[in-house]
Amino acid sequence: MYQSVDLEQLRRDNPRPLFKSPFEHQKDAFEKLSKLFTFTDQEHKAGILVLPTGAGKTFTSVNWICRNVLPKNAKVLWLAHTGHLLEQAYDTFKSNLLQVPPQRRSINMRLVSSDPEHSNASQIEPSDDILIITTQTAISNTETTALDEAGRPRQTAFERFLKHARQTRLFVVLDEAHHAPAYGCRNLLIGGSRFAEGIRQKVPGCYILGLTATPSYSDARRRGWLWEIFKDGIIHQVEKADLISRNILAVPHYVQKNTGQEIAVDDRLFDRLERQHQDLPEDLIERLARDSGRNDYIVDDYLANRAAYGKTIIFADRWFQCVYLKEKLLQRAREQGIPLKVDAVYSHVDARANTVEERNQRNAAENTRILHQFRNNELDVLLNVRMLSEGTDVPNVNTVFITRQTTSAILLTQMIGRALRGKAAGGGPDKEVANIVFFVDNWKKVINFATPEGQGGRAETEPRTRGSYPIEFISIALVEELSRQIDSGLVFADRSFLDSLPVGWYETEVLASTVEGTETYREFVVVSASAQPRFERFLEHLKTNLPPHWEDDCLDEAVMQAQAAQWIAEFFDPTDNTSNLLDADLLKLSRHYAQARQVPPFYSFTERQQHDLSQIAGDLLEFNEFVVQDKLTDLYHDGSRLWQRFYKSYERFKTAFDAERNRIYHLRKFGSVPDVQVHAPIQRTLEQRELTEDEKQQVYHRDNYTCQCCGKQREPGRRVKFEVDHIVPFRFGGETSLSNSQTLCSVCHKHKSINSINFRLHKSPLSLPKPTLAILRLSTAEYADEELRRVINLFYYCKAVSHIYCDTRPNSKYRYKWEVVLYEGNNPEWLLKHKPELLNFIQQDMGCHLVADILVR
Repeated sequence: MYQSVDLEQLRRDNPRPLFKSPFEHQKDAFEKLSKLFTFTDQEHKAGILVLPTGAGKTFTSVNWICRNVLPKNAKVLWLAHTGHLLEQAYDTFKSNLLQVPPQRRSINMRLVSSDPEHSNASQIEPSDDILIITTQTAISNTETTALDEAGRPRQTAFERFLKHARQTRLFVVLDEAHHAPAYGCRNLLIGGSRFAEGIRQKVPGCYILGLTATPSYSDARRRGWLWEIFKDGIIHQVEKADLISRNILAVPHYVQKNTGQEIAVDDRLFDRLERQHQDLPEDLIERLARDSGRNDYIVDDYLANRAAYGKTIIFADRWFQCVYLKEKLLQRAREQGIPLKVDAVYSHVDARANTVEERNQRNAAENTRILHQFRNNELDVLLNVRMLSEGTDVPNVNTVFITRQTTSAILLTQMIGRALRGKAAGGGPDKEVANIVFFVDNWKKVINFATPEGQGGRAETEPRTRGSYPIEFISIALVEELSRQIDSGLVFADRSFLDSLPVGWYETEVLASTVEGTETYREFVVVSASAQPRFERFLEHLKTNLPPHWEDDCLDEAVMQAQAAQWIAEFFDPTDNTSNLLDADLLKLSRHYAQARQVPPFYSFTERQQHDLSQIAGDLLEFNEFVVQDKLTDLYHDGSRLWQRFYKSYERFKTAFDAERNRIYHLRKFGSVPDVQVHAPIQRTLEQRELTEDEKQQVYHRDNYTCQCCGKQREPGRRVKFEVDHIVPFRFGGETSLSNSQTLCSVCHKHKSINSINFRLHKSPLSLPKPTLAILRLSTAEYADEELRRVINLFYYCKAVSHIYCDTRPNSKYRYKWEVVLYEGNNPEWLLKHKPELLNFIQQDMGCHLVADILVR
């Protein structure tokens, strides 16, 4: 996305522009910004502007930059961690360019990210005046190891832009500045162990402005890094309560409505929501959108509270949900004699070509007309599909309906923000309160959905818990142990019950990269009594032997796994890894230490002694079953104990007790217990070619039930056969282990054959490209992107494909020209040499005859 703006023509076209009037808190910010960033010397300065959500951080900074930075011919580098934030900044610059004084005649603006709608990093030019780019893209285009045709270090377009900025000065803005302490972002800005020099060194005298709502950290090291980056501290700060008192923001009134809908959560969905931090899958969103009973509940709630709600925006998820809600609202209103005006705007239609649904798709002109009606109070309710969450200005909205829960804090904040304008900001003469109505469902597991600030939600810098809490982990481990005991054919425990309970756990915090940017995660490492000394020795080793690059929030997974395997061999026993989680635990500990420079806190399991099932079994050994059952029932339901947390049913608890009682009986009568070996790790002989069924399920779960080669997933109504594949084939010495296994669909498994290909790696291990592109169509019941992904990933010998953009619908931009995006480190030229073969495969074998070109980057 690029625009060269002729400012002189813009001024001629707008001779009497109406400028947005800043509020007093924004005027105060202008004054403080001008006081710090004077442009009178070459001294480097950096500070943070702290404004709460809804206070206009973007407008404040962009307006000041247009009036004070661009007139100095300084370049602007705007960094943000999501595409939405980039687009918001781009649009704000466009609407404020008339604020630039007459001495500037033109401005070149460019927006860069991995989004195909935006410019590519290679298109950056030194002549760009405003470069708006994702932090991740800027990091990946800094001090790369790539070589040019002559074998010299390749200078990226981004680095050339920075070099040119030395002549003009550079003003850097980091949106969501609390992400600055992240290893990659910090190195980008001020240099360190990853980059020899940061922007601060490469462009001496540059200015850096951070924007955030919460410039605080509980972690002392990250807090220290924040103020080392922004050495001049907080430039200006405004409290939310102050803006509410001035009626700039309305008081949010949160209302929760339970739909009564019960939603089961399997392990795959729970892993998607809690461990991968993605939002609800599309099939579940569609199911909720089509639920007529649920939609009727939303309609009835609005009509029952219509007077209190006033002017209302309803956020829906599908166009057909908008249509249903609109028709039901109008029908019920007529039946009740209520004069109600409702309409909907939507643009994203999931229907296929040539259907009635697609012919009913709204065009832009109609959406504009309906929005104009809503702004002019000609409508009472406006339904929309993700169109009003991003910056559409309708200030006098009293209520928003959020029709489903989301894990995306950004999306939630956008939707809530549509109603927060106070009466001083155009929200209406009587508006003091904004109604935020949430429609929630009954989830069978606790999901960490995004929650508004002050309503139990996390602050922006508060870590998010990932994985199981310690007590939940103990419960899982005890139930798995019970299953192994039963499977052994003998209900016997082979050790004291307390040996099955941990002595405590480490609590780690790790800053890691996600699809949306960087986030801090809290995770737990549960420690047994026998392993505790070994964990302590391992942590002592880290203090003097951990390389600095382990701080990186984008650390290569293959490097980490290889190092974890060495640590296990050096410091631990096989009995410490019966759950196959030891490598993950060591990575949590080491990354915490690398980032915090201190050992994570250890919490003792203080209630451990109160749960000695061996002692209970010994005390009840000589009592009859009637007495035993009565005692155990009382114990299980004792609220001061954790037995119900450990075992979800009394029957499991009773079985665990029986195993302990049998062990103690044998011990007292015979002096020993049967050697059931329920805890011994699986020892395989060379003849054992397959994982156990339980281990196969672990592989499927780890790989998110997704083929690691073509990306095929299970979908309702679609049969997919998954197989666990040896990365290094068994016949060539590949071990039968979790680390040497990957999930493939039957088609990819057949095509991989006996080759050693690790599709869990994103970078090709090949030093030279393969001479031929192997094209073999093995199935006709696949999506186009799956077929193409398989061919390309097999060519690169890894999971090289990040995204494929292809679409056969008539109005799609990808109907005639498909696009393949590779992960960093995979050379696109390798594949482009086979472009004719690839196009022939798409056109002839896949039947997509209209595709005329394919772009690879």
